[in-house]
Amino acid sequence: MIQTTVGDFKARFSDLLDSVMQGDEVEILYGRAKKPVAKVSKIQEKQKRVIGTLDGIASFYEADGGKITMEEFLGMDEVEK
Repeated sequence: MIQTTVGDFKARFSDLLDSVMQGDEVEILYGRAKKPVAKVSKIQEKQKRVIGTLDGIASFYEADGGKITMEEFLGMDEVEK
């Protein structure tokens, strides 16, 4: 992790951004006490998530656009049968 003051951060902004793109973190220090106030890090790219173990193997079809009656939702239509 790279630590730098606000003034140094402003002066070396492009170089520090290059370091961030390489995977480093930059911690910005503020004031005479050089208190850490912020961190700059690379954004993690989102990966495509596979949901379920049957992805690409199985599929389903919804009749009527997936609309169901309240009785079907509550399972009451099965009780009558």
